[in-house]
Amino acid sequence: MKSWVKAATAIVLSTVATLGMAETAAEAKAMLAEANALVASKGLSAAATEFNAGGKWKRGTAYVVLVGFDGGTMLAHSDNPKMTGKAMIEARDAAGKAFVQETITNVKASGESAVEIRWSNPTTKKIDNGHLVARRVAGQDAYVGVAGFWE
Repeated sequence: MKSWVKAATAIVLSTVATLGMAETAAEAKAMLAEANALVASKGLSAAATEFNAGGKWKRGTAYVVLVGFDGGTMLAHSDNPKMTGKAMIEARDAAGKAFVQETITNVKASGESAVEIRWSNPTTKKIDNGHLVARRVAGQDAYVGVAGFWE
């Protein structure tokens, strides 16, 4: 294969991979809007099944969670579906912040939340500054969120 074809292929693949990642706050919020739209159109159960399958619901270090207010029950986790069903209300980040509880409080009060968390960055394998943005699911005692590491 000619070198210019190889170079063009590499550029296209790199661009496609970058478009699929949430590396900025704006990309994470867009991912959150997509996830919220899915819950609104398909309902909690069907959306949870899709989120747990991963796929487009995990982009770079960002992933989607669906959490019920009652006990902070994890309804879906696109990065680790084994978390489904676990009560997360007492979960704390590396700095001791009860981030699920804080997110539920914020979402109940204003419909949205943005919480900074200290968490293990899957890229660096070190504790780093992460984010959790969330929005209340309309008509439900639950929130859909995007967690990850972005600028």
